[in-house]
Amino acid sequence: MKSTRRLQGAIKMAQNKFLGLMRWELEENLSLPLLAFLVASAIIATMVNYRFGSCYREYTRLYYSSGTVFLISSLVAGAFFARSFAGSIGRGTTKIMLSYPIKRSQLFLSKFAALFLVTSVIYVPVFTMHVYVDGLAAFGPMILLSLFGLFLQLMLTCSVAVGISMVTKSEVVSILATVLLLFGLDSVLGYKHILTAEGRLFYLFQYVGNELYGKLPFSGSPLVTANDTLLAVLVPIMVFVVLIVASFVYFTRFLEVD
Repeated sequence: MKSTRRLQGAIKMAQNKFLGLMRWELEENLSLPLLAFLVASAIIATMVNYRFGSCYREYTRLYYSSGTVFLISSLVAGAFFARSFAGSIGRGTTKIMLSYPIKRSQLFLSKFAALFLVTSVIYVPVFTMHVYVDGLAAFGPMILLSLFGLFLQLMLTCSVAVGISMVTKSEVVSILATVLLLFGLDSVLGYKHILTAEGRLFYLFQYVGNELYGKLPFSGSPLVTANDTLLAVLVPIMVFVVLIVASFVYFTRFLEVD
């Protein structure tokens, strides 16, 4: 019984410390002006709705609108994560935090969890404004696909920003490198490539639209297979896992803070 109570007490202390670090991270990086900027960027990204000629059906309208959301959310998320990880290392905040009885693993995970949570909590609900703006079916399959695509893009952006931050330890360099890498890749490969943000959403829309409605959302484009669609989903997940695990190991075992 005593050992059980000690274990429960230790778990509670660890939870309280982790939640305290998350709260500190949010207070440090999300002051009122920054939080207002984050919310405003989400609203602007959602309200900018592209219309391309005859592409005025539910799927295509939502698809072209999602591209702007992916663009702005990637810029904002990349900047916030670079500020938190590389910025705190450069400013010496990480060194000060680690001088207290705080585990490196707790600090890393609390940083990532806090910023990823607040970014998702802001962008996902605001993105659902499409339900009202475009008169779409609430919780329709294409809305859910768009949210899933946004979630994948946030995962990819955040992991890339964290990975670059571990290497450069410079806030400005990390932000620029993240933006250039992600959008340079999109520009070189094209918006319908399986490795790009809009390409992933294109594959999801094309496959699911054909399966659910019996017709291609983008009639001028070829039919995509289940394997292609699965690959489009798995690539950002695998990149996320590899970069986050590598960054976590480097931060907890090898990172030298001056």
